[in-house]
Amino acid sequence: MNRMLLLSAALCVSIGAGLVLAQNAPAQTSPAHSTHTQHDHGGSSQAATERPHPASQLGQQSPRVRETAPPLRVDLELTMRQPYVPSEKLSDDYRCFVLDPGLREDRFFTGFEVKPGNPEVVHHVILNAVPLEAISQIRELDGQDGQDGWSCFGGTGLQAGPGGGVGGMGSPGGGLKLGSGAASFGALMKLQERGVNVNALIKALQEHRGNVPVALAAYQQAGGDLTALLSALQAEGLLGAGGLGDGAHAGSGDAMTVITSGLGDVFGVGSWVPGSVPTHFPESTGRLLKKGTLLVMQVHYNTLAGREPDRTSVQLQLAPAGSQLQPLTGMSLVAPVEIPCPAGATGELCNRDALIRKNTAEDGPRAAMTPAALLALCQKKPEDYAKQNPKQVVSTCDMRVREDALAVGVNFHMHTLGTSGLLELNPGTNREQVLLEIPNWDFHWQGSYFYREPITLKKGDTVRITCTWDTTLNPEPRYIVWGEGTRDEMCLGGLTLMPAPRE
Repeated sequence: MNRMLLLSAALCVSIGAGLVLAQNAPAQTSPAHSTHTQHDHGGSSQAATERPHPASQLGQQSPRVRETAPPLRVDLELTMRQPYVPSEKLSDDYRCFVLDPGLREDRFFTGFEVKPGNPEVVHHVILNAVPLEAISQIRELDGQDGQDGWSCFGGTGLQAGPGGGVGGMGSPGGGLKLGSGAASFGALMKLQERGVNVNALIKALQEHRGNVPVALAAYQQAGGDLTALLSALQAEGLLGAGGLGDGAHAGSGDAMTVITSGLGDVFGVGSWVPGSVPTHFPESTGRLLKKGTLLVMQVHYNTLAGREPDRTSVQLQLAPAGSQLQPLTGMSLVAPVEIPCPAGATGELCNRDALIRKNTAEDGPRAAMTPAALLALCQKKPEDYAKQNPKQVVSTCDMRVREDALAVGVNFHMHTLGTSGLLELNPGTNREQVLLEIPNWDFHWQGSYFYREPITLKKGDTVRITCTWDTTLNPEPRYIVWGEGTRDEMCLGGLTLMPAPRE
């Protein structure tokens, strides 16, 4: 029986809190989500649509659902300085551009819309807020190749801050809790006992000034076993499991921070994917931009449709100066992507190691680091995925909530082989609840969804992400791992959070 059907029984537990006000929700989104069937890319307000709810077949009253995408009030528009022509050498070109909102005081924005200049080549856009102190790094990177911006596959390429501890491992982007002095020595000895080449690890961290993703990639290139290293760090409690904040503001000391730094900035403070419409945050909430904050806009260009120039812009709806709103943050959810070739398929790229080598040669060391890190985080191995139905390859991972919060929104992302996605809260318990279910995934129609009523998350709660793919949809049989390219795949979800009320 389809795993999605089994999991839909969770609807009977607590459907009320999961009612969603979805902005242009896909027709195939369920349960408790809008069933709007029109592609409203114009952002105009839509009349409420009501459909039978899947839970009604299980004895649950059908909830009323509605959707709306009102126009954005544009208070500030930021545009690339000049058009960018995607690289002739890359089929997937990742480019970062700096946008300066010119903030002389802290300001909240309450809505945004990304406007791709050339939708034919723009695959996705991620906005990251970075402090003014990053300007020196940006100046080093910006325009080095004669064009606006800089190449930024897998992330912005900016370090979060100065390092500390052993080899800078205490940096905000670090996430390796090795401490200092005797504590550090003891931690390193434990790693060495587990087969980690500690000298090579320290050397890599020192050479790369505590930038953990780059250092781990260098460690791997020097012959270190990255999967074994991450497993050892987790086994010794030197990586913590849990959710994380926004990529550019990730806190230190947890495995998810390390992995998210390697993946990039995940959803950042805003994003665009095919099907997106203007995003309006819930009433009395917003994203806070500190005085002097810069926005780094990462644009993924897929050049299969051509290499015509693009000049993407971002529109922001600002709250009045001095507004006291509930600040929104994010919790990102990931699971490994390990999709073997169907039985009987042949070819060099059906070999996982060969595929990883090819991806690393084309996209850099993160292409090898990320799949290994995700397996370590979720305590999985590639062979765990070897004997699945090729039309229904499933991957899951559980994350712990780090602190009390209220979930006000949710989103999900896979690529073109995805067939269904699911987010659950506390699965297998009497507090089990579906946060989002998309039984029929459509890559070309994605969006963000906001709950009508916030969902309470308690410290220690479990959030599970489940992705399902159909590998037979792949026109060229090849092993598939997590990657930024359109031919790669992802299993990525996100919750938009606001602080829990004080008791």
